[in-house]
Amino acid sequence: AINRYLKEHNADPKPFVWTKSAAQILDKLARLPASSL
Repeated sequence: AINRYLKEHNADPKPFVWTKSAAQILDKLARLPASSL
């Protein structure tokens, strides 16, 4: 099932598009409690 999914997905790949800037992502990570990392 995994191999079939990969074959079908890779037949028409789409680039990953970030929806947040690196600064926004890092800011959110900085607010997490240390135990969450």
